[in-house]
Amino acid sequence: MRITVCTKRDLPGCVALNHLLPRLAGHRVQVLMSEVARPHEHSLPELARLRRFERDVPNRLLFPALDRMPAPPGRLLSFGHLSRRHGTACRPVREINDGDGLAALKSFRPDLVVSIRFSLIFHEEALAVPRLGILNVHPGELPRYAGLFSPFWTLLEGRDTIGCTVHWIDRGVDTGPVVGGGRLPVDPTRSLAWHVVHTYPLGVAALLRVLPDVLAGHPVPALRQDRALRRYRSLPAPEDFAAFHARGMRLVDPTDHRTLLGPFTAPDGSGPATAPDGHRPVTPAVGDAVTPVR
Repeated sequence: MRITVCTKRDLPGCVALNHLLPRLAGHRVQVLMSEVARPHEHSLPELARLRRFERDVPNRLLFPALDRMPAPPGRLLSFGHLSRRHGTACRPVREINDGDGLAALKSFRPDLVVSIRFSLIFHEEALAVPRLGILNVHPGELPRYAGLFSPFWTLLEGRDTIGCTVHWIDRGVDTGPVVGGGRLPVDPTRSLAWHVVHTYPLGVAALLRVLPDVLAGHPVPALRQDRALRRYRSLPAPEDFAAFHARGMRLVDPTDHRTLLGPFTAPDGSGPATAPDGHRPVTPAVGDAVTPVR
């Protein structure tokens, strides 16, 4: 089968690919990566802080240093090492409904598209390309947390778990039938960034449970969303971030940062890897007593 995986070129997207690509062995796989930068990232300091953690540090510092190494030093692989190990290029795209993204999608002719943190909305022409459809991994409980920043809104509202929903993409936004999902227990000692990274592997696991039947053309039980329960969320406003901090929660955290980067830099996620010159660390010492992402 031919499978296109659409994700985002950032830390959570890379972690999700690490969980997904090994399970797609035997299929022809194309990886398309969005690089969406929202205008609010430059005007809201909270969004700028998240961008630095999720994109700037991995893409500008960590991953290029790892890619220069002949072999990956850690348990999780950078985009470059994922490409080498699985024989598929991770290609950045600006659009998916026209331009480079649509051209890449059409030329590959996938049977199925899997979308995980892609940040681009599929419209008619792109929706029509894969004969089996498009499955999306949404980091929130649907229909209650449709839209953007679902883990943030879940934490702000004091929920005990963060849902991750696998659903078919239709012509709406986060409106398609649900085929699976998982729940991450909220850890009040951890940051939003930690919860975001740990939510996606649950969705990947749920996706993999239904994937064999989807690819075989077997009926997959799907639950239509109750539109009466739907709440669509957009980006938080400054007052939402203020309320988040007032509850004692953190967007990012240095300890979490080290814990999340640890699996990329050492096999046990507990220490810094050295650069090719053998002297300069790729990243500061990483890891703590909490088990990192696996």
